[in-house]
Amino acid sequence: MPLKAKLILLTLLPLLIVTASISWISIYQAKTLGQKEVTVFRESLINAKEAALKDSVDLALDAIAHIYHDPNLDTSDAQQRVKKILTNLRYGTDGYFFVYDKNGVNLVHPIMPELIGQNLINIQDQQGDYLIASLLSQAQSGGGYHQYLWQKPSTGATVNKLSYSEWLDKWEWMIGTGLYIEDVSEDVDMMQQAINHNIDTIFFSIVVILTVTVAVIIVITLAINLHEHRLADRNLKELAHKTVMFQEAEKKHLARELHDGINQLLVSSKCHLELLSIQSIDSKFVDYLNKSMYSLTLAINEVRHISHKLRPSALDDIGLEAALMTLLQDYQSHSGTQVDTLFDTQAGRLDSDVATTLYRVVQESLNNIVKHAEATKVEVHLKQMGNLLQLIIRDNGKGFDSQNKNQQKGIGLRNMRERVEFIGGEFELSSEQGFGTELTVLLNLDGLVYDGTND
Repeated sequence: MPLKAKLILLTLLPLLIVTASISWISIYQAKTLGQKEVTVFRESLINAKEAALKDSVDLALDAIAHIYHDPNLDTSDAQQRVKKILTNLRYGTDGYFFVYDKNGVNLVHPIMPELIGQNLINIQDQQGDYLIASLLSQAQSGGGYHQYLWQKPSTGATVNKLSYSEWLDKWEWMIGTGLYIEDVSEDVDMMQQAINHNIDTIFFSIVVILTVTVAVIIVITLAINLHEHRLADRNLKELAHKTVMFQEAEKKHLARELHDGINQLLVSSKCHLELLSIQSIDSKFVDYLNKSMYSLTLAINEVRHISHKLRPSALDDIGLEAALMTLLQDYQSHSGTQVDTLFDTQAGRLDSDVATTLYRVVQESLNNIVKHAEATKVEVHLKQMGNLLQLIIRDNGKGFDSQNKNQQKGIGLRNMRERVEFIGGEFELSSEQGFGTELTVLLNLDGLVYDGTND
């Protein structure tokens, strides 16, 4: 696994674990709390319904109390009057009162009068609940509530109904009323849906926040890695450039030592031998003397050649153009290749690093042409256009496929590109099989040219 991927994984893994744990706990607590809220909400609605039912039954009892407790009335007459009152006593849309005797015989039912006189003790709802028996039991135990399924008069649908019943001891009657509570289920369902929606929103928000956080961490991590990579690459290039410049300085120092030191000693020795040759000496030593002067001449030329190859003195003494001209003349004389030059620059000398870089680019290009191009003609153009300096090296050799990355991995080409880019220049290479090669360097001269008056 790549180092960047490992770093990102190591960064995100604790975050993902913590986020997943917190999310699970939050959602679990939200669901638990939601269920408690739904339960409490349902209970509160049922309690409100129960209180309303009990109040309704109490009002009905108050409405018949003056008859029920009148000792002067005949029982049969009193019961008939109570039945009439309860039959006509209504509330709300579907609110009414029903009465059953202790055996489960219906005595009052204003909505379904066909049930009057029928024994409904064994009647069951769709769930098998003996609802009349249960209501009688609740009433006889001091009054109570019971839920069951019953047909709603206004819609004809079978829905949940909550009833409350009380017991009339003197007549052994059960009087009760009920409310249809499908609205409670609807309200509870709506609340449950709202809670589920809130939980989904929380989960979605967590996922979005986590996604954004992960994306931000990935971007920041990649940005930091890219910055570190660029910084390391820049430091590496700077180190390589400093190493090259240090080598150039050493070459310059060594070339100076060879030219000003050893070469001068050799020239001085040759002068002394020449002075000695004009003296009257034995003829048998003249041949040795001539051989010695010839060897010194070869040594002087070799030292000069080595000194110039290490670091052309013209590059430091009279500038880039003179050094390039000398380099191109030597190349033409040794290789036999035709060299066309065009130098069109303005007054002023280039910075030493820039001049050295351009000189080495030309030198390396000529070496490549000799080794690989099989060219018969080379063109070197150095043009200045305002603040831009353009160097073009073109040959008519066999060329190569410049689109092939493997052909551009040579250390010479890589060194040239890196050296040019380090001083802020642009390096471009184009070549085609059978049509030669062209190398272009474009450099902005701002701050890289001085007049040389203080040299």
